[in-house]
Amino acid sequence: MKKKIFVSGYAYRLRPVTVGDAQFIIDTRLEDAERNRFIHRISSDVSRQVEWLEANMEREDDYYFVVENLITGEPEGLIGIYDIKDGVAEWGRWVIRKSSFAAVESVDLIYQAAFEHLGLEELYCRTLCLNTAVVSFHESIGQKNGGIIRDCFTIDGRKYDAVKHYVDRQYYYDTIQETLQSKAQRIFERNMKMAVGEFSFHHIGVATKSMARELSAFRMLGYKKEDAFFEDEHQGIGGQFLVAKNQPRLELLVNLPGSETLSPILAQGGKLYHFGYQVKNFDAALSIFLNNSSKLLRQPMLSTYFKKRICFLMLRNLFIIELIEM
Repeated sequence: MKKKIFVSGYAYRLRPVTVGDAQFIIDTRLEDAERNRFIHRISSDVSRQVEWLEANMEREDDYYFVVENLITGEPEGLIGIYDIKDGVAEWGRWVIRKSSFAAVESVDLIYQAAFEHLGLEELYCRTLCLNTAVVSFHESIGQKNGGIIRDCFTIDGRKYDAVKHYVDRQYYYDTIQETLQSKAQRIFERNMKMAVGEFSFHHIGVATKSMARELSAFRMLGYKKEDAFFEDEHQGIGGQFLVAKNQPRLELLVNLPGSETLSPILAQGGKLYHFGYQVKNFDAALSIFLNNSSKLLRQPMLSTYFKKRICFLMLRNLFIIELIEM
């Protein structure tokens, strides 16, 4: 398949539409009668939608994407790039489900698809003037206004004026990318909270050969013991939590006699080797990370210290995190 473009963001990603998405496309396009006044009509016949998709996949200048929630894995919208000519293309077919918060990040991702994957220099869209909510959205995220195009669209035999908005490559990177991605990050945090409940940073794990030496060094930075030293025979480690005002909690860890749990980390000269996070819905959080290409390093187990389940995962960037059940 020629259109294997995938673009991932904070909370959402774009993936190529497949014929298996035909029913989702119909359901999403026909979901909102009010919104449907501003977009071209489609048939509710799945076979006709499949036929259209198969033809679309053969067009070289046409890329159609599903907007997919990275946390739940569920599709939440549609967006496309088409009519590519001389480094310029139109984006549209943009429909986001009523319950979704994917609007801002889907636009950021379509720019990334255009500029980073397709090598385009400019991307524009056209919106019916009557569709004031979407026109206002385009203005609010800083897209350039290209003016009104008279009799731009014909819907049910009637012609409509449209507003053109456009963004060129340099303007995207210099002016609007940071704003869009800042908003996308806040939406990710909201979606994550909805999926797993509370998700909060707890500590930085510090591997060490000598607990006494580390304690002495960190006291110079204002750290003190939070509670007593503990031993976890299941993990083969001993630990000591340290706290200091306005500084992150630390968990000093040493191998118990005969254990090699921390030896690979220490052999590589590592010290600060994981971040620990407390999470309300442990199973949902674990599933989300595994669905997003994280590797389970250690099966969930009962923690001697927390008296709840913990597990360790390696993220796609090779960083290690610990999930701690609340």
